[in-house]
Amino acid sequence: GGRLLCGPFPAIMRGKKRGARGVQRLLGELRRADERYHLIAAGDKIAVGVSGGKDSMALLALLRAYRGFSPRPFSLCALTIKLGEPFDTAPIAALCRAWDIPFILRETDLLPTLAKEKNPCALCARLRRGTLLRMAAEQGCQSLALAHHREDALETYLMSALSEGRFYRLAPSANMERAGVRVIRPLIDSPESALAALCRRQGLPVLKNPCPVDGHTRRAEMRTLLSALEARCPGANAHLLTALQKEREQELRNE
Repeated sequence: GGRLLCGPFPAIMRGKKRGARGVQRLLGELRRADERYHLIAAGDKIAVGVSGGKDSMALLALLRAYRGFSPRPFSLCALTIKLGEPFDTAPIAALCRAWDIPFILRETDLLPTLAKEKNPCALCARLRRGTLLRMAAEQGCQSLALAHHREDALETYLMSALSEGRFYRLAPSANMERAGVRVIRPLIDSPESALAALCRRQGLPVLKNPCPVDGHTRRAEMRTLLSALEARCPGANAHLLTALQKEREQELRNE
């Protein structure tokens, strides 16, 4: 187990051990996102969507650590969905027990429905999000935290422009009125590479994605396109991210 698993958060912050600086940077980004986008209110119960991938495992770890010094107290629970595929969730359950975070698993039979689709990703995301929102509401949660990071936001931004003729932004927070739960994205300004490094250094259990089209999705194509664009025009991705963040800030000023 890693230090986030075995030791208290203050020990990580005080020490000079490998990775402490990376943890501190990620927690600073999470705190700034919380303050900038008003993600967490005092007394919130937050459901964390945990797929077992590196991003959601990092989100759970960071929210657990942030809970130790957040100016607004909040509680956590972890939600995991099985679509009907063979998927061992025991490592997630064991980690949640060690961290004293309630773990709720929902078994579904969505896989046959998705298998009929030529491009199942959009439908899968919709069905998973809807199931997570219902589960969060059942647990009395005010918010559902999803682990989208800054590269997810950039890929979505580009994908919507090329596929739909509009720039769609992943919102840092969004009220889902039908479910009575708010979706929050605390890692929206955090880099994917830092989340992967956190999982490695803290020894978090990262499970293989059971999705049969993993790595062959439209989003994966956007990632390849952005890499090619960066190679051709160094700094392009940073400029795109700046444009995206400026739009978010303008939206905040208009609220």
